[in-house]
Amino acid sequence: MGETHARGWVELTHEDVHVGERGTRARCLPETWMCEVFHLDGSLRDIRVLDTTRVEWIAVLERLRAVADETEVEHPYPRLDPVHPAFTDLFHVWADDPEGEGTSFAFRARFGTVWFFALPLYEEEVEFSVWPEDVLDGAGVAAVLRFLVEVATASRRPALLTGETVRYHPGMLTLISHDPATGITSHI
Repeated sequence: MGETHARGWVELTHEDVHVGERGTRARCLPETWMCEVFHLDGSLRDIRVLDTTRVEWIAVLERLRAVADETEVEHPYPRLDPVHPAFTDLFHVWADDPEGEGTSFAFRARFGTVWFFALPLYEEEVEFSVWPEDVLDGAGVAAVLRFLVEVATASRRPALLTGETVRYHPGMLTLISHDPATGITSHI
């Protein structure tokens, strides 16, 4: 498959074949760093914005609803619109109302062929996840980068792509980041 380096990562070829629940799919990532970021290790990649409030969450979800190719919302709250609830109402019920106690909601956005999803757990950290196996080529990487920029722009804070974890911790490796203040996107 590839050569293992001293620091523990495996250098992958730019092309591989993935056999998974969606069948056999060829992946062709145009650059080595993309292979490192989207290595098929069975775990998700998380896109996160730190130190947020409900205001940033709502801004991000509204922006994604406006610019994504497709979005979906699922929630258990009968008094809200089942398909297109207002995000301010959704957060109010989820976080402030006894009806929302012990519940959550799901939001999904598709950019190109790549789906991103969120199950909000904390207002203090915007977090979305993406499966590396869905990033099949340069267009898939471009979709991830566009999503990262949209999230950072809407929240007005840096957005980070990291490995999968429940909560971010200082010192965690950032694979890709975008800072809306400078307009700079960087990667490992």
